[in-house]
Amino acid sequence: MRVFIALMAAASALSSCSSTTGMGRMNTYKFPVHSVQYGGESFRVYDHTTDNSLMVSPGLGKIVAVGAVQGATLGLANTMTPEQKLEGAAQQHLVNTGRGQCKITGGGLLQSPMYEFWFECPTAVGTGGGVVVGGGS
Repeated sequence: MRVFIALMAAASALSSCSSTTGMGRMNTYKFPVHSVQYGGESFRVYDHTTDNSLMVSPGLGKIVAVGAVQGATLGLANTMTPEQKLEGAAQQHLVNTGRGQCKITGGGLLQSPMYEFWFECPTAVGTGGGVVVGGGS
């Protein structure tokens, strides 16, 4: 009986925190993960395998700290890094990888704390010529 209760609690926790769409999209990003410093903080950035988008999250230390605080406060504490910082880290990654002329055009939450940002590049920078536009699901 205790095993059943533990499994139900785990399933409930996972289902309340995850989105199958977000998880599926997250699996389309390639490794390696890039560490980016922005605004005195560390962020993790992944490039998408086929389109012009980036997945960004706070550094591992921040994720663990946020998880601990949210767990202790039942998720009521808003301790996440603001979306603007994550977008800034995405733009910094573009600069770091020689795509500084590219600009973030939009983005949103995939699954806390992972955000996705799309970008456009001018003709000389993109992978296929013309303005390259990323899109979401």
